[in-house]
Amino acid sequence: MSAGPSIADLLEQTQRELAGTDARVYRRVADHLQRSSTALQDLQDPKPAGTQDPKALLGKGSFLQQPAASLKQLCKEHGIKGYSKLPKAALAQLLERHGVTPPPPPLESLTKKELIALVRQLLGEG
Repeated sequence: MSAGPSIADLLEQTQRELAGTDARVYRRVADHLQRSSTALQDLQDPKPAGTQDPKALLGKGSFLQQPAASLKQLCKEHGIKGYSKLPKAALAQLLERHGVTPPPPPLESLTKKELIALVRQLLGEG
C-alpha cells in the first residue's frame, strides 16, 4: 500500500511554487518601477527634438518577428527558467506572461521601402 507524498514533501513543493510566483511578481514590479522611473526622468529632462532613440523609429516589435534564438536569449536575460525546449510560439507566450517588452522588429524583416523611409526619417527629410 502506497502512502503517497508526505506532508513535508507537499509543504516543500508548495513553498517552491510560492517562491517562484513571488519572484515573477517582484520582477514585474521591478520592471514597472523601472519604466515609471524612466518616464518620469523623460518628463523632467525632455530630450531635444531630433534626438529620438533610433530604435524607437522601428516601431513596436513582436516576439513572433524575432528568431527563436533571440527569444531564448531574452528568457535567459530575464531569469526565466524552463524555456530551452519550447517552440517559438510558446517562448513568445512565456515572455509575455513575464511582462517582457518585445524588441523592435529586426532590420532584416523590413522592406526596402520601409528602410528608405527610416533613413529619410533619421536624416530629417521626411
